[in-house]
Amino acid sequence: MKVALLTPYDGGNLGDAAIQEALIGNFRKYDPQAQFYGITLHPEYTAERHHIPCYPLAAISRPYYHAKNAPSVSPANVSATSPLGKSVEAPTFFERVKRAVRGSPFRTSLKPLVRFVQECAHILRSYHLLRNVDMLVVAGGGQLDEEWGGSWGHPYALAKWAVLARAAGTSVMFLSVGGCRTDLWLTNLFLRIALSLACYRSYRDEGSRQIARAITPTADGPVVPDLAFSLSFITQPSTTTTKATGLHVGVSPIAYARSGMWPTEDAAQYERYMTELALFVGALLKRGTCVTLFSSSSPDEQLFDDLHTRIDPNLESEARARLSSSNVTSVQDLLVLLHTLDFVVASRLHGLILSFLVGKPSIALSYDHKVETLMTDVGLKTYSLDIRSFTSKNLFATFLILQAKGTLVKSELNATCSHYDQLLQSQYRFVAELRASSLSSSHSKTNLVASDKHLCETRSDVGPRS
Repeated sequence: MKVALLTPYDGGNLGDAAIQEALIGNFRKYDPQAQFYGITLHPEYTAERHHIPCYPLAAISRPYYHAKNAPSVSPANVSATSPLGKSVEAPTFFERVKRAVRGSPFRTSLKPLVRFVQECAHILRSYHLLRNVDMLVVAGGGQLDEEWGGSWGHPYALAKWAVLARAAGTSVMFLSVGGCRTDLWLTNLFLRIALSLACYRSYRDEGSRQIARAITPTADGPVVPDLAFSLSFITQPSTTTTKATGLHVGVSPIAYARSGMWPTEDAAQYERYMTELALFVGALLKRGTCVTLFSSSSPDEQLFDDLHTRIDPNLESEARARLSSSNVTSVQDLLVLLHTLDFVVASRLHGLILSFLVGKPSIALSYDHKVETLMTDVGLKTYSLDIRSFTSKNLFATFLILQAKGTLVKSELNATCSHYDQLLQSQYRFVAELRASSLSSSHSKTNLVASDKHLCETRSDVGPRS
């Protein structure tokens, strides 16, 4: 089986990386011979990280949706007969047009033509790739979203790839995807096209399912937890890893509203957030707690200095020495770090999910409904604070409550994560069976729909846990 994993992933977001690792590892449980191809925003980087050949998701960059157009067949030595290997070279006609425009003194006015040529070339290459792929998987994450790149960013990319896949005879599946901002009519049109062409759809939470149903009722599907909950490797710290003496808290800031780093900028909101977070970190340091700043998305690492500069300058050097930063670059490294912590304060969805996977009681500074939904579903709603209105005082008070109940919360988290993994394993088995049935002429479309309905019924227990 040849599977293409589609995601707006550039290699820097460890949540997206965790989803890819989970998909690859679990698909191989049911088909050890499966071949994988990534369709991402930064093919070269994601190929190196996941050891699969990768192909450009888009031909043209949009604001906060930056496309790298060079396919990568490394590090795996992809043969010339592989689907990706065949698609590397652009059609000669398009290359000639691009070269002619670059050499023209009117290249600025001809820029729309260049973009049109790039898009046409990408469409032909993508179709050629899909002709040799069995299944296109829209691979989890918040993919039903217009905030990063607008309607012509990811919504358009999903519609384009879904249409090309169906034209190429390739099945399309949406697995545990999330819904975010879908306000624009053009966004809804593109997403309606993409969702309608899928043979199977599932959503990571009920809110995302309702967003999809509002786009088109035919997009209904079961609620199945985020794919990162099915990570097959939860690394224990090595014997050389030493745990800090005393309490150790991990704090993961987010670039929410920061100028130049977030689509919706709000300098006052960002300043308030960082000031309150710095006061909280300072309070932990004063009481003898060790604090490590970490990030599950590489751009957020730029915030470490912002936070350091806002820490009380009168803080004693002994207390300040308990503050450290960790620049993790892989899911494996992040899991090792999380094992050394006692508690976590984070905002990004997968920074929280990965913390849950290693049993760390966590507080969410929520910037989006998806974070609030996650905390509610895993039974931690009490420990979710709004990033726009929290204060250092109520954050610290919430932390003290969580610390007092830490053992119980950890036990409940472990049970929830185990339950979610079981649900995801059922989905992987279902997908494998669905793919097998599509290869047999004896299975009709009606049977596939009936099976999908049965899966939805068996997942009715996914949701808030007491």
